[in-house]
Amino acid sequence: MATKELEVVAPGDVIEVTGRRVGDTARAGEILEVLGSAARPYYRVRWDDGHETVFFPGSGTVVRHEPPLPRPELEAAAGPNVLVEHLRESHVEFELLPHRRTLTAAGEARALGVLPQETAKTVIARDETGANIRAVVPASSRLDLRKLAHAVEAKEVVLLTESELAGSYPQFELGAVPPFSGPAGDRVVIDRKLANCEHIVLEAGVHDTSLRLRTEDLIVVADGLLADVAKE
Repeated sequence: MATKELEVVAPGDVIEVTGRRVGDTARAGEILEVLGSAARPYYRVRWDDGHETVFFPGSGTVVRHEPPLPRPELEAAAGPNVLVEHLRESHVEFELLPHRRTLTAAGEARALGVLPQETAKTVIARDETGANIRAVVPASSRLDLRKLAHAVEAKEVVLLTESELAGSYPQFELGAVPPFSGPAGDRVVIDRKLANCEHIVLEAGVHDTSLRLRTEDLIVVADGLLADVAKE
């Protein structure tokens, strides 16, 4: 995703507010309405926790926008079709859930009317050998990199940058990489909290369609390792 100037912000963009002090929690939300003037805009925002506020940005506010289908290969690959074929070949029961375009897992949960803890997001990290790891955590949680490193017995893991994500997963939209399909060789680690859910919802490679399948099927299809990798 690319940072935009405030005067070209539009509904659907994502606003991010970082903590001012060490230990402060960052917040993210979806802009529902742009208010004020072009020179001094402010926004009606629905935050990840579901609350709505009228937010007046400061100098440290970041607004991000992801252009729809920014890479030509996405049009040919059609992310959901790749996953559908993968699941059908595995004889897995699943549902496709179209919804309004969302840019966060919490927004996806709201759009579908499901609980954030039953909605999964996939975060991509890399270990010291250069191998990618797809970490799957609830939408209501954040990934703990130290726990992930311990789970995969790595010295250290780091998150991929947006350019690295685009290069590694060209068939999927940025921020919508699923836990399976796409490039072979990735390790998959699924947070134990998700194992408590009979079914799980996850993005189908794009930001306007989700998949719903049994958690036990996801673990098998993704060849996932269950581990405690979410922050408390």
